[in-house]
Amino acid sequence: MDLAQAALLGIVQGITEWLPISSSGHLVLLQEMMGVRAPLSFDLVLHLGTLVAVCAYFRKELVGIARPVLALETKSEGFKTAVLIAIGTVPAFLAGFLLSDLFEGLFQSLFAVGIGFLITASFLALTRIGKGKREVDGSRALLIGAFQAAAIAPGVSRSGMTISSALISGVEKGSAFRFSFLLSIPVILGASVFELLGSPIESFGFEYMVGFSVSALVGFASIGVVKRTVLSDRFYLFSVYCAVLGVALLIYALA
Repeated sequence: MDLAQAALLGIVQGITEWLPISSSGHLVLLQEMMGVRAPLSFDLVLHLGTLVAVCAYFRKELVGIARPVLALETKSEGFKTAVLIAIGTVPAFLAGFLLSDLFEGLFQSLFAVGIGFLITASFLALTRIGKGKREVDGSRALLIGAFQAAAIAPGVSRSGMTISSALISGVEKGSAFRFSFLLSIPVILGASVFELLGSPIESFGFEYMVGFSVSALVGFASIGVVKRTVLSDRFYLFSVYCAVLGVALLIYALA
């Protein structure tokens, strides 16, 4: 993998991590097209780049959560949000721990990636019925977290599944957008740290720095795009792209 390929993978990660079109599916597809196989550690560095992007974008919200948690202000909104994020994080950690071998196997199959895109497309299309005004509560946090866990599979978009499940369950648009992104932080951070600890330090070259920087910058811009589409009731439009790509991958895999 050269620097140009690393930068291209960073651009794709930055765009697709937050847009509801599955970064994992696109990274698998792009590597297949370029004839390269980036190590898992590089994929995780790209995810850390987009993690930096979401932390920067929601820096005020994160401060508003951290302060009451550290001060043990249990009745504050920030503390309640932290509890909801903790509840929503549980399914993904359980799935990652118990089903890691299954998910790793799916990354080797373009057919599985195609199915994942079609699943994403279906949920995105259903967001047209989501016109609720509710806030996220404990049961909805757990539901959204369960859909986040499903997005470990390639082709299944994390932002697509979490925002869609929130909207379909009646959560208000702004709250759905905000909670989805805040919920991504502990899962991406936990998974990245766990995997990076097992990677030798000497394996990290300059291409890692390029991929990280590009994914962070592009990812920050992508979050704003998602916000505009959610708030303007156009989030479902991404379903067309996912459906076309999913069908194309199935045809290719079966040919």
